[in-house]
Amino acid sequence: MLRRPAPASTTTDNKIQPEAARKAPSSQRQERYTAMIPSRQQLLAAAISSLCSTAVLAQSGAGERSAALEEVVVTASKRGVSTVQDIPTNISAIGGALLEQTHAMGIQDMARFIPGLSAVDNGPGNEQVIIRGLASSAGAAQVGTLFDEIPATGTGGTNVAQTDLQLYDLERVEVLRGPQGTLYGSGSQGGTLRYITNKPNLSALEGSLQMDAGTRSRDAGEAYQVNGMFNAPVVEDTFALRAVGFYRDADGYVDLPDLGESGTNSEESYGGRLMGTLLLGERTTLNASAWYQNLEVDDQPLVNEREDARPGQVRLPFEDELTMYNLTLDHELDSGDITATASWYDRATFFAFDVSQFVPMPGSVNQNRDNELFSAELRYASRFDGPLQMIVGGFYQERETSSSSIGYFVDTSTGLVPSDPASFFDNRAETDFTNKALFGEFTWEVSEQLELLAGFRAFEVDTWSQANEIASPFGEPAGLQNPLESDNSDVIYKLQASYRFNDDVLAYLVYSQGFREGGANTLNLETPSGRPVPRGFEPDLVDNYEFGWKSDWLDGQLRLNGALYTMQWTDIQVSLLDATQAFEYITNAGKADLMGVELESVIRPAALPGLTIRFNANYSEQELAENTPAYDAGDITAGRDGDRLPDTFPFSAGLIVEQQFELGGYNAYASLDASYVGTALTTFSKRSTDAREYGDYILGGARLGVSLNNWEAALYVTNIADVREPVNWEVEAREGIPDRIFTTQPRTVGINLVYTFQEG
Repeated sequence: MLRRPAPASTTTDNKIQPEAARKAPSSQRQERYTAMIPSRQQLLAAAISSLCSTAVLAQSGAGERSAALEEVVVTASKRGVSTVQDIPTNISAIGGALLEQTHAMGIQDMARFIPGLSAVDNGPGNEQVIIRGLASSAGAAQVGTLFDEIPATGTGGTNVAQTDLQLYDLERVEVLRGPQGTLYGSGSQGGTLRYITNKPNLSALEGSLQMDAGTRSRDAGEAYQVNGMFNAPVVEDTFALRAVGFYRDADGYVDLPDLGESGTNSEESYGGRLMGTLLLGERTTLNASAWYQNLEVDDQPLVNEREDARPGQVRLPFEDELTMYNLTLDHELDSGDITATASWYDRATFFAFDVSQFVPMPGSVNQNRDNELFSAELRYASRFDGPLQMIVGGFYQERETSSSSIGYFVDTSTGLVPSDPASFFDNRAETDFTNKALFGEFTWEVSEQLELLAGFRAFEVDTWSQANEIASPFGEPAGLQNPLESDNSDVIYKLQASYRFNDDVLAYLVYSQGFREGGANTLNLETPSGRPVPRGFEPDLVDNYEFGWKSDWLDGQLRLNGALYTMQWTDIQVSLLDATQAFEYITNAGKADLMGVELESVIRPAALPGLTIRFNANYSEQELAENTPAYDAGDITAGRDGDRLPDTFPFSAGLIVEQQFELGGYNAYASLDASYVGTALTTFSKRSTDAREYGDYILGGARLGVSLNNWEAALYVTNIADVREPVNWEVEAREGIPDRIFTTQPRTVGINLVYTFQEG
């Protein structure tokens, strides 16, 4: 495709209703802040000292876990139901109520309160999700995404435009940090996101209606949203349906003065899901779901550095249509549980990007991508009487991706492609992808305190791709290209030891691996040195070494969880320019070292009833461990050994303070939240003229709510100080034209009303 200007490229919730309640569980940012950021040695020493003190104190005075801090149920291990504190995995879980309280609308909002999680904003529906700074704009996604049992990682061979779900009627979101390759496969290099929905209630008729209206600063107008849920037990205790729907409309705040237009980036989205649960006996449950979501953005929120306006005569619309289906059958045996699941995923996206710097007149390349995915998994999770437990299974996935990139000169009166356009560039591509895997994890309970785990995943990934170059002004030969094929197979592993000092303190050591699928380059190009571009690229691999702990203190008034990690990333998939400097291709090159510290805490002091304080922090370093090929070839602006990876934030932190109280006989609450992100760089180093720093800002929010019988009303404000800072950066190559950035969202002041009912 045409080269686009390079973009700058937790907590617990006491209101969670676990899915286990519906089914019997099987088992129970730089410089001015440099002085503020501890050194690596200080952080490591402090963390280890903290844990050692934790262990000593715990041994001497721990009792049974207090109910002051609620236990958050998770199912990330695929071995039945556990809690965040009981599972020896680096995981955060955010409940639906906390998502509502912080007015979280998507992944960008969630990332403010999850250590190690960040997202590069390329506009609505077009984010790149990053965990632990594992970031590359080339290749497939590096963070796995699942909606219940539906794999939805990326849009097929791309690391941006990851699926972003409307966060309504969710039970929780689970964020697993670190490679999760054995259980979750390709794409789960940095970690995995799991969106867990509320399932149908078999015994109660219930529903909810949520209405939200807000007014925004920067002449951004208003934003409205309506959400609804209705649950009905068709056959009591046997069969129930749950329907969820939403509609959102938001005015824009970006101006295009060269076109004489304002507020061009308005957006509209709607969709929903229908879910059914059927008990096929005392031991068998069938869950089915159908999902639909549609997003239309009239223009991307790209603006210049000084104001919410963008020069030029090209509008950049974006459309995203998503359909998903799933069937999951759970059957309980005396010795364990069998789960069979099948999913169908279809996502069609359209976006336009400005290529006026490459052509003599204002022009855009319009890209359509259709991604169809079928996934199936069969697994068995044991429940043996002895010390050995296991989960074993097989996974199969087929993906078909078709894409077209067509360049047009735009109508300079509207900024859009005219109805009968002539193209100056036309490229089509088809890709078929097959992924087959066998996986297993085996646990040995050596004693009541010590547990050992060994896991593996053996996978085979086959890719076939073919491009059809219909028209090109850059010297690329036209016509149907030869098919390109790539076949990869390997085995990855996981080893873990966990030790439970008592009911309140757990520590673990883990070695885990994660991989990302390889692929094929769809164009027959030449490198700047005249050699043919590699026909394919291999998977890249991450090795993770981690030490973590979970702990509760002061009779359950304080929770402190954390982890130290170091990771090695090898055979990194990178994008390079071809001889024409107009096209990109992907190849494997280089290594990187990553390390960090992640902390989460919850404080609920008994002396201050109703007060909850949640805090998280993350410090990390991500550096190249060897020169990139471009640097060795003489480009001193390219990445060299010791350079920090682009688009990574060395420090971030989040804070939520909530006070519950009584107001006129009704339950009420007030909450404040704040988050900070450090500085990121758009390139490997400041040696490049394309280097830009962004980040280094604090965002704050507040909410005041009261419950009135079946009603809840809340006033809220987001981005209280109306901070306007870049969250992503596109460097402009044309002289005299300012760079374009994505900024923080305008301040929003609004009201949220919720009506709920339940019978039975």
